[in-house]
Amino acid sequence: EEYDVELYPLFATVFLSDKLSRGEPRPFQQFVPLSRYLPLADLVDTLSEGLGRDPIKPFHSRLWLMDNSGASTSSRPEKDSLGWMLDLDLTIGDERNMRNAQLAKGENINLVLELKNELDGTWPRSAKTNNTPLNASESEAANDEVSLGDGIVGLYNMGNTCYLNSTIQCLSHTPILRDYFTSKAYLRDINTTNPLGHEGRLAQAFALLVHNLWKRHERNGSPTAKNPNTASSTPIDAPALTPKTFKEAMGKFNESFQGSEQHDAQELLAFLLDGLTEDLNRIQKKPYMEAPDSDGRPDEELADIWWGNHLKRELSLVVALFSGQYKSTLTCKTCKYESSRFEPFAYLQVPLPEDDQISIQCIHYPMNEDKEIAKYSVRVRHDGTINDVLFNLAKILH
Repeated sequence: EEYDVELYPLFATVFLSDKLSRGEPRPFQQFVPLSRYLPLADLVDTLSEGLGRDPIKPFHSRLWLMDNSGASTSSRPEKDSLGWMLDLDLTIGDERNMRNAQLAKGENINLVLELKNELDGTWPRSAKTNNTPLNASESEAANDEVSLGDGIVGLYNMGNTCYLNSTIQCLSHTPILRDYFTSKAYLRDINTTNPLGHEGRLAQAFALLVHNLWKRHERNGSPTAKNPNTASSTPIDAPALTPKTFKEAMGKFNESFQGSEQHDAQELLAFLLDGLTEDLNRIQKKPYMEAPDSDGRPDEELADIWWGNHLKRELSLVVALFSGQYKSTLTCKTCKYESSRFEPFAYLQVPLPEDDQISIQCIHYPMNEDKEIAKYSVRVRHDGTINDVLFNLAKILH
């Protein structure tokens, strides 16, 4: 059996259009490999499997090419203001040749995957062009909440990536954050113009992972452990995922997390929270804000001023869930004037408490020769005395 290797594959940005978005394309996946030689139906099947839909079921999806140039010389009826509807039996190269366009190696290709409404068989983008208002049943279907699973899903290690898995599980089981991404409410807040963010790509990569963790999975039995009150580990029937796509995306956003080496979980959490904050920041243009001085005002009033100024620059669900304020005071040694600040923070780095005790090895020679010589270890304060050692040793012997 012979195989062909594509040295310069294409990569596409895929948007999703379904009943929940009412035909509007929303971010779905970045850097999706796109073969020049395989039919587009293979790409649709791969994307459908990731969404939990049956790839064998015919006519369940359509694929559109968004026209970046805004010009098209084709007279095909499928080409309208929505873009170019692709023939899934053709390759991307064949489709572009029909438009007399060449495929450059670094070309940015934007595709829209449209999912048919399984309830009434309509296409969301077609309904969008008709500009017809939704009736009551369609409105209820559009507002239906996503049916969630129990979230008991494991994550496989890819080398030494336990730091990644533990961080993801903690954030995934934060109820409000989970609902924010599984209900797709985050789509209204994606900020693609924030220079401090990642054009919304980090948010959509995280949203896809949370969706996969919380969608319903088939199980053979109950996932509940039999001995929840014991320290022993009881195997449970729970699925597990490999967060490969999310790991690769993190490596593209931050080179420090490339590869499979061990990293600090707190560093990853800090980068992820900062990135999600900027990708989902509702403030499109951040105003300049001066740090207010205390001027003798009470702490409650000053803290509110600082927090209000912070929200004028950073406004997102991540800020609401994971931000706080800490007070710092500066006192002039000459005039004793105090100036207070209430800085916002998303995480605190606290040192581990130092152990103020040391271990002392003692050899006990009993006066009674019938007893054996024994070696003991006692713990005393680092500034302790010999009497403290003897006292602790006596407590062991007697």
